[in-house]
Amino acid sequence: MRRMAAVLAVLCLACSLFLLGCGTTSDGTVIFEETVSPNEQYVSSEADVVYYTVRVTQAAPGTATVSAESNSGFFELVSYEVACDGELSADDVSVEWTTLMGNPEPSENDQIAVAVVSVRTGGGTTDERKISFVTGVLEMVAEATPGA
Repeated sequence: MRRMAAVLAVLCLACSLFLLGCGTTSDGTVIFEETVSPNEQYVSSEADVVYYTVRVTQAAPGTATVSAESNSGFFELVSYEVACDGELSADDVSVEWTTLMGNPEPSENDQIAVAVVSVRTGGGTTDERKISFVTGVLEMVAEATPGA
């Protein structure tokens, strides 16, 4: 029984590594990645910690892919492409994290909820977009509120 459990564990690890490798090659080179937690300071259990990640990848010069993900059940993956001049570097990307109320400094009652992603596309232009990590929650509240 222990041997079978060990074999299953090894198989699961091998499959995980294979799938992780597949995701990396199909998405291109990671140019920029940043992860934050809006609630890490305010929860007592590691299981309750929420993470938000913004990642910029580039498979070929001229196009970058911006994606956002979270371990929150309320967040749906976001991904969009940005046309750019040539290859990007980490210096071409910035993320400003703000609360739902637009504050750059979060608090327990006003936690990080939005990433403003800026990608310098070349020629002095920048693609700037907001990604809300709480849209799903807001939609659920609106649906549950009578007359909303």
